[in-house]
This record gives sequence, C-alpha cells and structure tokens, in this order.
Amino acid sequence: MEAQSNLLEKKKVWGLNQTQLKFIAILSMLVDHLVYGIFEVGLYQNIISASNITIGGSYVTSAMMEKLEFFGRIVIGRIAFPLFCFFIVQGFMHTKNRMKYALRLLIFAFISEVPFDLVSSNVIFDPNYQNVFFTLFLGLAALIIIEKFANQPLIRIIGTIACIFAAKYLRTDYDMFGVMLIILMYFVRFNKFQNLMVGMSTRYFYGFYYQMTAFALMYLYNGERGKGLKYFFYAFYPVHLLLIYFLRMYIASNPIAIF
Repeated sequence: MEAQSNLLEKKKVWGLNQTQLKFIAILSMLVDHLVYGIFEVGLYQNIISASNITIGGSYVTSAMMEKLEFFGRIVIGRIAFPLFCFFIVQGFMHTKNRMKYALRLLIFAFISEVPFDLVSSNVIFDPNYQNVFFTLFLGLAALIIIEKFANQPLIRIIGTIACIFAAKYLRTDYDMFGVMLIILMYFVRFNKFQNLMVGMSTRYFYGFYYQMTAFALMYLYNGERGKGLKYFFYAFYPVHLLLIYFLRMYIASNPIAIF
C-alpha cells in the first residue's frame, strides 16, 4: 500500500508545467527578435545590404518580408508576451518576497537596456524605447499596489493608473497595454476560462489577438513549477539580444545564404 501511495505521489500531473511554458515563451521570443533584429531593423535601416542575405537562393523581397513578419513575429512571436505576463501573475502569487522579486526585475531591466537598444536602434542607448523588463516590472508594481492598498481604494486606483501611464510615457515595450494585460490576468487568476476570455478580449489591444495560442497554452498549465532554472530565463533575454546584434554585424560584412 505504501509503495502504491508513493507511485501516486510521483505520478506526473497532465498538462504543461511552468518551466515548459517558459521554454515555449523564450523560443517564441527568439524567433520574434531574430526576424525583427536581422530583417526588419537590419534591412530597413540599411545596416545590412539586401544583397547580403539570400533565402532559398533568392534575395529578400518585399513579399518574403511580409511572410517573415507574419509567421515569425505574429504567428510565432506573439506567443511570448502574454506568457510572460502570466509568469508575472504566478510569480506574484507564489513568491516569498515580492519586493525582492520586483527589484530583480528592475535590475535585469537595466542590464538588458543596452542589448535591447543595440538590436532595436543600433545605438547603445535610445531613450525613445525601453525593454520589456520595465513593462513587467511596472505590471508587478501595479499588482503590489492593488493588494497592499486593498482597503484604500483611492490610493489603489491612483497607484495602478500611475503604473499604466508610466509604461506609456517611458515608452516601454508593449507600453501601457502590457501593464493592463498583467492587471487583467491577475483579476482572473483563479479561473482558466475567464483568462481565456481575457485573451479573446485583447483583440482590441495592440493586435495580441493574432496569438490566442498563448492563452490556450495557459489553459493547459498544470500548476506545477517544473525545474525552475530561474536565472537562466532572466539571463536569456539580454544574452540572446546581444547575440542577435553580433550576428547582424557579422551579416553586414559577410553575405549568408539561408537554406
């Protein structure tokens, strides 16, 4: 009987755990940023000559670019951000120290800013566009305010609105809509169906509706943490951006053929 009990305890819960969802998110983000950094920024800003990249033996045409942008940045790339918002809500609910969690996000926001600006603007610092860690930090800050001032509605409302508009005026990636999405997902955190409805409602926000896949994946979340690998996922963001920047610089001087 004891052996059977141990087997039941070790039996895996059906669905996707948080680590698996995080790997899906970072792979989606990687595809999105490769298309963005190499093709959109690289070609549109004339950092890379159009003659330096061939796909299937042909130079990149406007029709190819449309397909790359649609499949790379919309079909695949738009899976990532809603999942990151989901992780913020889950982290907020389960972390032992919310202030430490917020500080960690802010530290990685500053660490990631130079790699982000190099990829998006080809400069070390661009004050007109800030990386997604700032958006996630402001979303988490809004959740902290919502719970901390639950009995002080005026402070709660003002603080939440301040976080939303801070994202807008700081021009963070996904701006105010990113913070709003985190807040919406927080309020439906205990109901998977309602979370799915939030995903459908985002068709009015920033074109997120192209990727309901992200919300379908959340529906499959089994509540298990998985292997963790916390700092790997934090570090992946600035590291992969730097690698994309160096790859773009390499292609600018060395023609490549894809397929």
